[in-house]
Amino acid sequence: MDKNKTDIQENVINTENFLPDEDTVKITYRASSAEEAEDDEIIDKKHTSFKQRRRIIIGAVMCLLMLIGLGTIVAGGVGIVAKIFDNTAEKEQYKSMLATLVVADPLPFESPDQADMDLLLSSSVWAAVMNEDMEKYEKNDIGQTYLPAVDVDRYFARVFGTQFVLEHKDFSDQEVEFEYDEDKQAYIVPVTSFPTGFTPQVEKIKTSGGEKIVTVGYLSPATNWNDTSDGSVSKYVDYIFQKQGKEYYLVAIRESEMQVEIAAPAESQPQ
Repeated sequence: MDKNKTDIQENVINTENFLPDEDTVKITYRASSAEEAEDDEIIDKKHTSFKQRRRIIIGAVMCLLMLIGLGTIVAGGVGIVAKIFDNTAEKEQYKSMLATLVVADPLPFESPDQADMDLLLSSSVWAAVMNEDMEKYEKNDIGQTYLPAVDVDRYFARVFGTQFVLEHKDFSDQEVEFEYDEDKQAYIVPVTSFPTGFTPQVEKIKTSGGEKIVTVGYLSPATNWNDTSDGSVSKYVDYIFQKQGKEYYLVAIRESEMQVEIAAPAESQPQ
């Protein structure tokens, strides 16, 4: 019994010898704490570095988006301003509208009732012939087309409005005879080519109040309708349009202040 007691006491003593003392535990704890702190510091630095990189990337992306947005706004603004000042489409519209008048070279007038009505009639007929599909109209036995007077009136009204009415009748233009058929209320259009003469080039359009001044350059007479010859301007003429309701209509034709520049003669070289 005493022997067993002695063995138990020895085992307890031996076990106590293996237990670390308090100072060892403190040192070990401090070392562990230091390592953990060092690890935490490394983790914090990595985390901080990651957040900094993320902020830099986000900032760069935001700056890029702002620059793209600013560029888009500037480009859009420039496009809007360009559209405001670009009246190319309007110039083309007036060029088409005045083509058959310019080819006839009308004299200036201050009111359509002062103009040569035969010339206005002729230009309206030619405008219909140029712009309509002539194959859709009835033809006579020799292939001539019946052009309804109502379509001629429509092209006349496009330029002059409804304040004046055309008198439909027979007329000739550049040795081409147009016969008016009272029964059919239509012009008999002979098989012929378009007239030749000046072609228009709209130089500028000035709007003031209820009036538009369309300055037209008369290109040198061509040999056919679609040819503008050498493209040189013979003279400038102002077509005056006044607003009637929502649209502008031609009321006058005047000599323009814009003049053709005459090239100075070349100096002769000494022999």
